[in-house]
Amino acid sequence: MPQVRALIASVLRIDPARVKDEDTSETLENWDSLTAVMLACEIEIIHEITVEDSEIEQITSVIAVRELLARRGLSM
Repeated sequence: MPQVRALIASVLRIDPARVKDEDTSETLENWDSLTAVMLACEIEIIHEITVEDSEIEQITSVIAVRELLARRGLSM
């Protein structure tokens, strides 16, 4: 899902080509708890849903973002 990587790159303000499927908050600079909140906000805006606080805490990787969307029956 290239759109997930593009969303993450947009929030992190980095080149989308730098975001790989296996990336996490440990491998990408600037990915911290604030970034997780910003990602959640973008997902909420794009998909018109509410992301729960417990879900925001889990947004620590590209895979986690995809899993969040999948649990909601959404894709990007």
